[in-house]
Amino acid sequence: MRRIVFIVLTIIWMVVIFAFSAKDADQSTKASNTVGFAICKIFVADFDSLSEEEQMEMAENIDHPIRKTAHVLEYAILGLLVVGAVYSSSMRWYINGIISWLIATVYAAGDEFHQLFVPGRSGEFKDVCIDSAGALIGVLIGLFIFSVANSRKQLRKEK
Repeated sequence: MRRIVFIVLTIIWMVVIFAFSAKDADQSTKASNTVGFAICKIFVADFDSLSEEEQMEMAENIDHPIRKTAHVLEYAILGLLVVGAVYSSSMRWYINGIISWLIATVYAAGDEFHQLFVPGRSGEFKDVCIDSAGALIGVLIGLFIFSVANSRKQLRKEK
């Protein structure tokens, strides 16, 4: 049952990632700027007192880190979900991890390829690498969680 739930969640999350990637450059930039404005409002004490141009410039200056952080986070979530779909206590932990990471990385490559056909967007190898690193983080977190849960299950069986 766990595996089915995680497969469904993984597919849903892949659709979410695809939807983000399907946004054209203007829509994507607008979304990033909205996040940039929110971050600036939280962390820059006098942000509201700045002129509209200064606010926009500040939001644009953090656009690149926001986008790359989003790549890492969305693929860390994917990596975690894929581990949930793939994990088997009968396989060695690193085999579970490699399979999960490969699935997420192949999806990242496909997603970047898809962006080649979206107006104003591009498919970047560096983004596949960033996505892959995010997936690895999620996979490692997932492996830790499932390994601990499996160990606890084994301890309960032994008692």
